[in-house]
Formats: sequence, C-alpha cells, structure tokens
Amino acid sequence: MTAASKKALLKKLIESEREPAVLDLVNNVLQRRTRGVAFQSDMVQRVMRAEEDYKAGRSQTLEEFGKDMEQFIDSLYVKAAKPKKHT
Repeated sequence: MTAASKKALLKKLIESEREPAVLDLVNNVLQRRTRGVAFQSDMVQRVMRAEEDYKAGRSQTLEEFGKDMEQFIDSLYVKAAKPKKHT
C-alpha cells in the first residue's frame, strides 16, 4: 500500500467516524508524532553545534567548569559597599 492510498483510507475512516473519543485519540497520536519529530530535529541540531564547538576548541574540563560556576555563584552573593554617612 502506498502512502497516498494509506492517506486516502485514513481520510475515509476519519470522515466516517462518529465517536469524538476516537477522533481525539487519532489527533493525540498524530500530534505526539509531530512533536517527537520536531524534538528530535532540535536535538540533532544541538548535537551538531556541540560537535562544532568541541572541534573548534570551545570546551572546558570538568574542573574548569566547576571553578567558573563557583566564581559565578560567589559573585551573586557579593555584598554591595555601603554608602558612607555624611555627618
């Protein structure tokens, strides 16, 4: 069965279906597949960018990352200097 004949059969079945719950189920199945394909495509793009970054030397060791994160977190808690009171 070709893709075109499968689509034609599905369209005929959907058109003749009277039960909303069945139509909801068909809709959910098709929506999930669409979201899955979109998610997979996004993940592939992220992996490709990550590989490009790695090949270009844009990476850190775990120790470097830990040090950077520690400095970043410490910077969040730096107290602002209190203004001096004029007497």
